[in-house]
Amino acid sequence: MTILLKQKSRFKAAGLHLLFSLLVSALAALLVFMVFFPGVYRTISGGQELFLILVAVDVVLGPLLTFAVFNVAKSRRELTMDIGLIALLQISALLYGLWTVHLARPVFLVHEVDRFQVVTAADIDPVELQQAIPEFRTLHLWGIRTIGVRLAVDEDERLKSLDLALAGKDMAMRPAWWKPLDDSHRKIMEAKGKPLSALKGRHNYDERAMQALLDQAGIQPEDALAFPVVARRSNWSVLINRHTMKVLGFLPVDGF
Repeated sequence: MTILLKQKSRFKAAGLHLLFSLLVSALAALLVFMVFFPGVYRTISGGQELFLILVAVDVVLGPLLTFAVFNVAKSRRELTMDIGLIALLQISALLYGLWTVHLARPVFLVHEVDRFQVVTAADIDPVELQQAIPEFRTLHLWGIRTIGVRLAVDEDERLKSLDLALAGKDMAMRPAWWKPLDDSHRKIMEAKGKPLSALKGRHNYDERAMQALLDQAGIQPEDALAFPVVARRSNWSVLINRHTMKVLGFLPVDGF
């Protein structure tokens, strides 16, 4: 009977710890999906996978340790110390995980000739960030800004840019090349963007989802252009208003 009582107390303590962990994870989810990875960015930038790994480790870690150390035979002081150490370990793991997610958050959606690229905070060298124009030198905690990149000014710069791209550092990741979207980008978009009809028939294409984006913006299909979106986890398509260069929305269709 004593052994059964001990086991019941362990399960009860671990269960309470699990409920508390789930509550904390729910609050963390609000931070991750409302601030760091809003909307479709939770999918195209891998925020959902990162959060699930974080929660899987943190939610399981605490209750299991509580189940292992909880013993009604221990004094209140011993139990308090044990649970306190477990809570400290769990909170530390959660904060480290949230910091990792914070670094992986998308900060810019960058137009780069014939595509858009999602750039995360981790993609940007803090030293190079100071080379950006003043309005882009601060990475916002929330919100993804849509910007463009300038073109190479000469052949040497073009070749150097190509070498960096082959090494995994595209123009979109280099702050010195960033610039606001302007009329020059509108001309490039007109030349490089695809009509929405180019997406029809592709995997995951959804006519109703596309029409919903157009209806929400109050425009016709000919007023929009489609571009592929390069992100960490998958390739999507982004719909752009060809007149205002505003993002209309995203579709889970490979735009290449």
